[in-house]
Order: sequence, then C-alpha cells, then structure tokens
Amino acid sequence: MAAETAVLPPTERQYHSISSPYVLPNDAVEQDRLDAQAAAIVEMIGGAPFLAPIQSMTGISKAVDVGCGTGIATIQMAKVFPSVKVYGLDLSPVPEDVRKLAPANTSWAMGNILEVDHGQSTSNVMNREIFTPSELDYIFGKMLFLGINDWSRYFTTAAEALRPGGIIEHQDLDWKFYRFRTSECLSDGWEWHRAVVAGTEHAGLSTRAGSDAAKFMRDAGLEVLSIQTFEFSFVPSSKTPDSQAMGRDLSSEPGVHQKYTVTIVRKL
Repeated sequence: MAAETAVLPPTERQYHSISSPYVLPNDAVEQDRLDAQAAAIVEMIGGAPFLAPIQSMTGISKAVDVGCGTGIATIQMAKVFPSVKVYGLDLSPVPEDVRKLAPANTSWAMGNILEVDHGQSTSNVMNREIFTPSELDYIFGKMLFLGINDWSRYFTTAAEALRPGGIIEHQDLDWKFYRFRTSECLSDGWEWHRAVVAGTEHAGLSTRAGSDAAKFMRDAGLEVLSIQTFEFSFVPSSKTPDSQAMGRDLSSEPGVHQKYTVTIVRKL
C-alpha cells in the first residue's frame, strides 16, 4: 500500500490519506509529540526501549518495528542488532533527518500490516520481504491502539511471519483512567471519556489494546513469556515525578494514570 500525506494549507494539520482507522496527524508537530512520548515510555518502563531478552538472542537475521512512527525505536533496535536486517514500518514516511541517522542495516517501508496477504501475487514489500512466513526473529510494536482494528488478524499475521523461537514484544495502552497505584477506575464517570470510547468502538478499535493482547497472542498459538503493567500518567505530579507532560490535565487529582502493558511472547 502506498501511504501518502494529505497536504493542507500551512495553518492546518496534516493527516494520513489512507484507508486506516488511525486519526492523528503525521506532521512535524505530531512527530515532536511522538518523540516526547517515546522518551516518557522508555523512562517509565525502566530506561530501555525493549523489555524482551533481545540481548541474549542468537542466530537472528530479521526484525521489524511495526508502527515505527518517527523511527526512534527502529534505530535503537538496529544498534542492538548491528548484523540484523531491521525494518521500520509505518503508514507514513519516517522523517528524512531521522533516516539519515539510521545505521546501514536499517530499511524503511510504508504499509499496513493488516493488508499482508500471501494468497495474492503482489510486489508489496510487506508480502515480498518483511512478513514472509517463518523468517522474522523479533517483532516489536508500541502504542498501536489507534491504528489496529483487527487484533486477531494482526497477531495471526505476526505469528505466521515468526520463525520458531521468534519473539513478539507488544507495548500498548488501555483507555481507562485509574487512581494512583490502584485499580479504581475514575474515567467511567467522565462524560467526555464515554464519548471518546463510543467513537473508538464505533471505529472498530479496542479500548483494551494493552491488557487484551495476551489473549489474542495465545489464540494465535504463541507462548506468553511475560506480562508487565505500568502506570502511564499524562501529567507530571508529586506522585508521578518521572512522567513527562503528554497532554492536558485530565483530572485535578494527582497521579491519574492509564494501564500500559508490555506483553512478550514466543513462537513454539
């Protein structure tokens, strides 16, 4: 699929002009937000972008960062695996300044993993090169909750592309907001939140892309190695001093957060 950018007047935002549920912009302003978000997530989960035991993986040759955004994690992956072919896949082109910083073992591609179809003869790079059956060693995906509207197909496609022993690391967010260090949900009573959730579900998106991932991965025949949950807070407070400001104040109560889940699985 050839993804393009819808170019609008300078006073307006730019968006993807593709058939995807993803609704956020893809302009420079959004790229800056994504970079800040990536830094906040790495700090939240302990200072490393990946939690899978990738440093101990041997004999690997191909890895992919699905929904790579500005390509930060892709470059980090390529540096961890200097002898491995590492792909960064997204709906829009990775910024040119980032591409110039990428190691030689990095390749960039545009497309939607949900459109992978090995039953059709196509020159699509996803079918031809990235997701060829039983060849990928490591598949990484982060914050895909706004772009994937068929999780069963996503993980089935990923599982088919993995070689035996290959690993998928999925990092994603649930939509509900909770009180600091509790499972007490606050957002069920927020009218604006109910409207957002209704629109999300109408678009076929999941509001539990993080916590439900393990189920879909097991259904795809994958073995769950670990599940870790973190508190993702959009606004720094005395209770969440390490959080970076990611959006407007959602509540006057400090420490309000969403559940961020990291699920790591292996193909048997």
